Amino acid sequence: MGKHKGNLESRIFRAGGFVLIAHILFKLAGLIQAKAMGHYLPQTTFDVVYAFAFENCIFMLFLIGEEVLGPAFLPVFMRELDIESEKSAWSFANTVLTLQFILLVIVACALCLAPSLAVNVLTHWRPDSTPEKYALATQSVRTLAPALIGLSLGSTTYVLLNSYKRFFLAAFGDAVWKFAVVFFLVIGAMFAYDSVQVLMWGLVAGSLCKVGTHLFGLRDKLHHFRPELAFSHPAFKRFCWLALPLLAGILMAKVRDTVNSVYLLSALDQSGLMQANSMGRKLQSTLLFLIPYTLSIAAFPFFCELVDRNDHQKLGELVTRFGRMLLSVFAPFSLFVAVAAVPFTSLIFRGGHFDAVAVQRTAVSLACYTLVLPAAAIEALVMQAFFANRRMLAVTLIGILFSSFSILVSWVGLKVSGGHDLLLLAFIAGGFTLSRTFKSVALVEMLKKNAPVFPFRQTVAFLLRVGLAAGLASGLSWLLLERVPMIADLHGRTGDLIKLSVAGAAFGLVYLIAAYALRISEIHELFTLLWKGRRRPSPS
Repeated sequence: MGKHKGNLESRIFRAGGFVLIAHILFKLAGLIQAKAMGHYLPQTTFDVVYAFAFENCIFMLFLIGEEVLGPAFLPVFMRELDIESEKSAWSFANTVLTLQFILLVIVACALCLAPSLAVNVLTHWRPDSTPEKYALATQSVRTLAPALIGLSLGSTTYVLLNSYKRFFLAAFGDAVWKFAVVFFLVIGAMFAYDSVQVLMWGLVAGSLCKVGTHLFGLRDKLHHFRPELAFSHPAFKRFCWLALPLLAGILMAKVRDTVNSVYLLSALDQSGLMQANSMGRKLQSTLLFLIPYTLSIAAFPFFCELVDRNDHQKLGELVTRFGRMLLSVFAPFSLFVAVAAVPFTSLIFRGGHFDAVAVQRTAVSLACYTLVLPAAAIEALVMQAFFANRRMLAVTLIGILFSSFSILVSWVGLKVSGGHDLLLLAFIAGGFTLSRTFKSVALVEMLKKNAPVFPFRQTVAFLLRVGLAAGLASGLSWLLLERVPMIADLHGRTGDLIKLSVAGAAFGLVYLIAAYALRISEIHELFTLLWKGRRRPSPS
């Protein structure tokens, strides 16, 4: 049994390693893209074209489909493969793909024909009060609409690859998409093309490259693809029962993001606020995507197998063990970023149109958003356990409740901030972090009905030890950055690098010493599993 346990954990980490490599490439390209856009695009252009038209219109619609398809499609498809036949599984898959394609074409055509509708609904921009922003926004939505088709179809092919445990090419499709955008930006800069138009072309071309990469990964399965609408298929009916509750919760989450990131910020006549909010989310979203999300993607098929075998004890053990490992890393890291947010932001983004005001705004957003990492890491694992148990309704209700709470905090921030940009950004990011923390706690408590996760006393003791170690380390880092003149008075990119290096080294050393003294063994266990995951486990 012990050998089987070790093999399962190593298999999950090995699968996670393949996903991680592709995700690192994806986020590297995304960082290059963000840096290029911050440097070359004026803040108003960034707000309209990328923050609104792409992130909070096209990409928001894509995420609605992706976050429904993954949890609902994969368990049903895998069940058909295991219990019925590959032919039955692909009949179900083709029905979903055909229906998805029809809906995507309809939505994309609607955005092309009536882009002003999206602008009027999602922002405060109007042709009489903000004519330049309004015109650019409608043009951007119309040009970017076709990207929705490629991105969203890619979410289904992504899941199909994961079903066959072909994790690398599934995740690498996202990296190809980002690299295509970077390629277009570089070519545009070299030949002095319109940077706005080139960016939009790159986003559309990248979406097609993503699907192409996935189809290459499924090349031996291409003979299964065919248009089909088998609505009477039992698997399709099971899929609908799983997907519909999820859709309600995801729609509410996207409403939250749009209200926080676009609607409320567009109410203030200040350029750069959407950019600061978007850039501030990138670090936590990047790290969440690279590690907890990667681990959860790799673990999901194995969680489904455990649930199908009715091994809830093992499921609970895995979620608890992985969760504690993630907390031992992300709790201290989030505190360090909160302390060092200004030099961190300045080092990465400052230059060109990204000036000192943009650095200050983004640093506030960055500090507040990054504090969500511990809770979001646990949520990523726990959500997959819920999906493996086919408990979609509970997740939906919890998500709607805490998304509403985040919107409420942001709305209060708009009313009490008096137009103060930093205070409003702190309310939006802080409310998001607080709501996700409450949501994670609620999900853990609800999951205990299905699996023995996070025993109360042991978990509280563990969190106190981690909190004490991280608090000591972050306190020392703050003193170095703010109270030691030879470090605090450094300026420029070299100064920022020195600040982060000194503060980061001191933080890491103090935290590791405190972790050893307080017997936080999860860090050592994490690195041990990562090392074992590099090698193919021996057969059980």
